[in-house]
Amino acid sequence: MPRIKVGEIHVAKTWQQIIVDQIKAGRAMPVLGNSISNDLILGSHRQLILDFAGYTKYPLVDKDNLAHLTQFMTVMEAQATGSMSAVVVKQSYLDFVKSRLCDLAEAGGAARSLLDEVNAEFDKLDFSELAKYLGYPKFADVPQEDPLLILAGLDLPIYLTTGYHQVMEAALHQAGKQPRTGVCRWNKQLEKDIPDDIFAGGYEPSPEEPLVYHLHGLDKYPASLVLTEDDHLEFLVAISQEMGRPADRIHARVREALTQSSLLLLGYDLESWEFRTLFWGLLRFREVRQHGVSVLHLQIECCQEEQKYLQTYLSKADFEVFWMSAQEYAKELFQALFGPSHDQSS
Repeated sequence: MPRIKVGEIHVAKTWQQIIVDQIKAGRAMPVLGNSISNDLILGSHRQLILDFAGYTKYPLVDKDNLAHLTQFMTVMEAQATGSMSAVVVKQSYLDFVKSRLCDLAEAGGAARSLLDEVNAEFDKLDFSELAKYLGYPKFADVPQEDPLLILAGLDLPIYLTTGYHQVMEAALHQAGKQPRTGVCRWNKQLEKDIPDDIFAGGYEPSPEEPLVYHLHGLDKYPASLVLTEDDHLEFLVAISQEMGRPADRIHARVREALTQSSLLLLGYDLESWEFRTLFWGLLRFREVRQHGVSVLHLQIECCQEEQKYLQTYLSKADFEVFWMSAQEYAKELFQALFGPSHDQSS
């Protein structure tokens, strides 16, 4: 905050002003939901899930509930094959998402030769690699029109995400930075599958070389995805029972940042499994809380009574809810930080 002048009278700050001060001081940490990347690359997170429900012939009414949809698939897979394999379901979901990206690229006029190359390598490429191959994500020409580019332009050392794809990393590269990717190893098998080398060579997250930490897994490692209801419950237990101990599933540097930073949550449905396990596992019982924690709720069509209930519920954990889209909030944040006439690309 600027130096206080003699005779100046204190005026209480708004939540927006508080979070802006925390960002400028480097004491804020964005936390991004899975819908951010799906909306940016695939057009609509909710429509993607509905289409996946149609593809799998999911028979129940909650067709946009990805956790229950994939839980149902896992149980029915076990009935059909005699063994329950969530990894098969996770790979099926990732293959569907990759196929949807190829469809969009083809509809968008991608060269036939490029599509043929992609089809030949389809099984070898994870979604993030495929997206890069096809030229996605396609960021806005004007940086201040793109929520991820706005976040990437901030001088912050750590970004958390429950998204499965390296979209925040792509935005940081676009902003001229050199991000590193970390993955939460939330079960013992992942300790064998995913190397623990984030901080090799004395690496320390910085605005120039920020860390993007994937809490709910990464598409490169299908087994790491926190996808089904059972996954979410196991994740919640795993990150809670060893908190602060050597066996903590969350890296100590990330855990430290969670207690010392104001959190800027974007792209969450407050009623989803994705948000609830994040909230109860990491956010609700933080020992130290910085003011200026804000949550963005995407389901803005809910009634006033529900808005009041959610606001009251979350305020007990020092959360403020802004009822607007991620794009709208990011633009407001950009203007609060830099002013309406600022050109972020300069």
